[in-house]
Amino acid sequence: MEIKNFNKYKIKWNIKSETEIKPGLENIQAALKKLGNPQDKHKIIHVAGTNGKGSTIAFLTALANEHGLAYASFTSPSIVDVHDQIQINSIPVTEKQMDKAFSFMQQRGISGMLTDFELLTVTAFIVFETLELDIVFIEAGMGGRLDSTNVMKTSVAVIPSISIDHTNFLGDTLEKISWHKAGILKQNSQLVIGTFLEPAKTIIYNEAKEKNANILEYTKEFQIEKQQYTYEEFTFSNLNPKMIGQHQQSNMALAITALLISGFVLEESSVQTAVKDARLPGRMEKIRENLYMDGAHNQASTDALVETMKEQFPNRPIHFIVGILKDKDYVYMLRKLEEIGSSFEFVNFQHERALNANILYKYCTNSAKSITLDAIQLDLVKKSENGITIVTGSFYFITEVKEKTGI
Repeated sequence: MEIKNFNKYKIKWNIKSETEIKPGLENIQAALKKLGNPQDKHKIIHVAGTNGKGSTIAFLTALANEHGLAYASFTSPSIVDVHDQIQINSIPVTEKQMDKAFSFMQQRGISGMLTDFELLTVTAFIVFETLELDIVFIEAGMGGRLDSTNVMKTSVAVIPSISIDHTNFLGDTLEKISWHKAGILKQNSQLVIGTFLEPAKTIIYNEAKEKNANILEYTKEFQIEKQQYTYEEFTFSNLNPKMIGQHQQSNMALAITALLISGFVLEESSVQTAVKDARLPGRMEKIRENLYMDGAHNQASTDALVETMKEQFPNRPIHFIVGILKDKDYVYMLRKLEEIGSSFEFVNFQHERALNANILYKYCTNSAKSITLDAIQLDLVKKSENGITIVTGSFYFITEVKEKTGI
């Protein structure tokens, strides 16, 4: 996983490549032991899943902020650079805090033990350990069971969705991918889940049975109906999230439930304000009138984007500006976008896994299509004058478009 602007902290630091370390958590657990196991200091909500992780954490942070909690979060990938992946009360970690964490890690002799993402994960836990926090929100990088974030002894687990993604790493079936996601569940703990298809649901419930864990499932133990959240004796009405799309109702409900079962008291007026304030860069993010950015980077998130567009902008012409990573099912994603797209523009972007725009152009069946060689050439203002423009695909692509267009 690429970590932007992380190299300046790794001067004279020996980093292991992914191929040098066998799959598993042994290396990061050994490093954390040398550091005093900082991952076990705070109460943690751990979020994994194919889609919805970022949105759920956005709701969690907004709820924590509105209720006056001291909180921190570790998410991925970066939107601007490495600092926004580690946040304290929604403020990115400073260079001074990062330098201090690296100095401490070097003193404890863990250089040469970790990969890039493992090192960043450990850095986050070191930064958080020095703070008095009510709650920490951790987003799994990839999968869950073998992900470097899955190192704490206890946590409340949240899985918003499970679908096919990262097949090179997690397996090519829903069963294999679900096994990875289910691995974040701890012994005698609690898990909050969205609505799953079989066989994902069976695998999740089997994991919970093995670990004597309790599952709270959306639409069963808790639900949202007519803008009202209900779980046991808790009821919150008039909930109107700013993040659009039906799937955000579920993500909002997951976040509320996770905080309630973590022992926090939530007030209805504060919940109402928080869900309105919750936002996530790159998720149906409104940049200006008629211009949105959405990181629909796999099958499920592309499905969600198309459904949201049908719901929000029926009968409007839609222009898609697209950049996708080559290990994604780009043919499926194109066919889905073609259901509603009036025109397409495929753009080359700078990432080692970026799919060449010519390939997308070739596989697109819409006749109104074009290629742009570099995001700096995009005129987003003009394109959004006559319809809805959606910049979509990889989060890396969206970040580059923001940087190069200054939008």
